[in-house]
Amino acid sequence: MTDMYDYIIVGAGSSGCACAARLIGLLPDIRIALIESGEDYLASPDADFAVPENFPKTWSGPADRGYRGVPQKALNDRRLSIYRAAAVGGCSVVNAMIWSRGFKADWDKNMPTGSKGEDIEKEFNWLEARIAPVKYDGNVCAEMSFEAAKSLGYEKAKHSLWDSPGFTRTVRITIDESGNRQDIYRALGADDSRITLVKGTAEKLIFEHSAEGKVLTSGVMIRLKNDFTEEVRIVDGGEVILSCGSIDSPKLLQISGVGPKSLMEKLGIPLVLDRPVGEGLKDHVMFITSYETLKPFEKLSPNSTNGILYDESLHAQFVFCDGHSAPCQFPMLLEPLHEKIPSTTWAGKAKDYFVFAGMTAICYILTALSSNISSFRSKIQKESYSILVNLMKPESTGSVMVTSKNPKDMPAVDSAFLKETSDMQNMLKAVAKARELAKAPPLASMIKKETVFAKGDTDEEKIRNSAMSYHHSTGTCASCLDEEFRFKEIKGLRVADASSLAFHPRAPTNASSMAVGARCASLIAKSRK
Repeated sequence: MTDMYDYIIVGAGSSGCACAARLIGLLPDIRIALIESGEDYLASPDADFAVPENFPKTWSGPADRGYRGVPQKALNDRRLSIYRAAAVGGCSVVNAMIWSRGFKADWDKNMPTGSKGEDIEKEFNWLEARIAPVKYDGNVCAEMSFEAAKSLGYEKAKHSLWDSPGFTRTVRITIDESGNRQDIYRALGADDSRITLVKGTAEKLIFEHSAEGKVLTSGVMIRLKNDFTEEVRIVDGGEVILSCGSIDSPKLLQISGVGPKSLMEKLGIPLVLDRPVGEGLKDHVMFITSYETLKPFEKLSPNSTNGILYDESLHAQFVFCDGHSAPCQFPMLLEPLHEKIPSTTWAGKAKDYFVFAGMTAICYILTALSSNISSFRSKIQKESYSILVNLMKPESTGSVMVTSKNPKDMPAVDSAFLKETSDMQNMLKAVAKARELAKAPPLASMIKKETVFAKGDTDEEKIRNSAMSYHHSTGTCASCLDEEFRFKEIKGLRVADASSLAFHPRAPTNASSMAVGARCASLIAKSRK
């Protein structure tokens, strides 16, 4: 007999855990199924996942879904990695642990009634009381970066839990009392015994039709580890809540027949509802300027972050970093080889193979040296400085579309990075500003030289050759939802994750995703009273 639940939450990632924990706290007598395909990597702390400075190692590790975008025209047709985690806790298990609410004004301006700034602040307060982000005030790197920003006319950001323009030395990081990565799943209480963690991959939503022809959600078809399928069903009046993220929520909807009619017909997927699911994708694009320092940093940040500057005129965020995580990034030297469109000739394939084999060997040697020779590792960590240049309000808009009816096939993710000319112009200005910061006192006295990894004679060429995703995709389901995150014209279905956001936060999006999950739970509880 199929188990029946009041609520099925698809995805035990950041937003799904927040939704489940908030919901069970508000409605203690309900039954919740929390479906997750990934492993519980933080159940017994593993060095790669639990130790903050190791976070770059996890990006292409066992939790990574292996997504790669379609060739980006503005980035010389490079196919960028899009790191999404299949794990209990989702991307909170692999991210850089920066906790940022973003700008309150963005919530007020763009979100519907019921999820404005004051409403969502209640959810942030609830989340922060459980996660307890640690305030880190930075080392000498932060101090010197702050002084350099002041010398260029930037002001100190307002002291607030919300973001504001200007420079802040204080960065909130999701680490626990022992200094390890915070376990979001357990910290929020999503491991409550009244919440059933169902291990399996959601392959299809189960729909029925009423006598009047309305679409009704009745459950989820999942594939278990043994490759058998099983139905997870909701009771009458129950709901399915998608919390799979901006790529996998639209993917699941489209596979289930909810999406653009032309796509459904092309792939032979029976159409349930013609809606623009998967459109409206936004993501932040990043370019890194790196430097070798004259003097080593004696104190290092847990996650390398030492202050953040937001330039409102450019809609650019500058993240100042020491080299604590640098030794973990050697595998990223292989990224340009993955980004290439594969060769089609035998000669081209042979060349690609030998280049890849050689670079893999170099990465292995460098990783081994940094792991086993403390002086080598320490030099890299303490004599490296970088400024991450992030475009936070892009005009360019992309999409997520499935490529077949097979749930195992990768979707086509088009982030449309720098597609709009205005985005490239702002990125060029922001990169130039980063160099101004590095040359301003007192930073100039600390920097020995710029270490250039990007190919090209001009900044535009370097950006096109080396810009990457900041991995903050949003918006791919927002236009299809009402003010309570219910899917319009489908009864019993909500979407509560980054895909639900009606705006693109000008900040790392993990906190916003959790706030959406928690807010959805609060709105459900309110509707049941």
